Amino acid sequence: MSSIIWQSRSPVIYESFKKGELINASNGGNAYDYQAVNALSGNFKIDVDAFSIKTPTESVLSYWWRMRKHRASANVCIMEPFPMLYGRRSAGVKSVAMIHHIDDTNIKMSLKHRWFFNQLVKRLPQMDLVVTVSEYWAGYLKRLGCNRVKVIYNSFNPSDYIVAEEAKINFKKQHGFNNEQPIVYIGNAARQKGVYETYEVLKNSNYQLVMTGAENRASDLPVKFLNLSRTDFVTLLNLADVVVTMSKLIEGWNRIAHEALLCKTPVIGSGTGGMKELLEGARQTIIHSPSQLPAMVENTLKNKAHQGTQGYGYVSKYDHIYFKNEWISTIQNLLKS
Repeated sequence: MSSIIWQSRSPVIYESFKKGELINASNGGNAYDYQAVNALSGNFKIDVDAFSIKTPTESVLSYWWRMRKHRASANVCIMEPFPMLYGRRSAGVKSVAMIHHIDDTNIKMSLKHRWFFNQLVKRLPQMDLVVTVSEYWAGYLKRLGCNRVKVIYNSFNPSDYIVAEEAKINFKKQHGFNNEQPIVYIGNAARQKGVYETYEVLKNSNYQLVMTGAENRASDLPVKFLNLSRTDFVTLLNLADVVVTMSKLIEGWNRIAHEALLCKTPVIGSGTGGMKELLEGARQTIIHSPSQLPAMVENTLKNKAHQGTQGYGYVSKYDHIYFKNEWISTIQNLLKS
């Protein structure tokens, strides 16, 4: 059986792999990577490299020094950006880069960011394969000189998004939602996710606005904030009448929008990065200015059932079977090449 080692600087994937379930501290990229490890585990001998984890107190220089001397022992090494840049490829080992998105806007922030981006641009074309999550990023990577790029979309199990009516009723009571005003979920409570602009244009509307996250990074907004378990978050997406994702980041995809559509909840978004492909494929609404939101939310509420059904029809094909088959065939083809 061929062997794979997955390298990440984050302890989340390693700890989740050892625990056998995704830990709560995970973000969208962590969740995708953990799913990929699981998808490959039945057909390959796979491990997550503890050596590639960067501890919170470790300097970048110390991490580089460790990783430069480390050699992965496997048939395939799948690397996230940090291990890819600071480590070394091993002779005879097929190398795969895992790229969700690249924030090249950071290169102006400091010399360190500029160096990181420049090294990433040099290293990526040297990899045997680059896996990414949307056609937007596939095109970006090809323009950098990457000749072998594979798109494997974010995927979910549609049955995980079915919520009983009793659970919805209890959630509403527990969190103080009424039955008269539409619920508009405005996304993760962070400035870069566009919640401030969204609030500003919807604050005088007759909606119940809500945002979520591990922590409230927009605590000065008078908007209901909820730190939810996985189960309760899915319940909220089912209850929401509209989901708004006015992210200012260049998104890899947008897992929240994808999950909302699995709940047949329509989405309005900025369409940055890979989100554009998701929303266009699902026939949802893309807007380029927050000033358009009031009219678009009103229009979406009138067509909620139709838009929700359209969206579900598109995203439901990206299920765990699709995801597993794509990852397995990708690695098998790489090993044959």
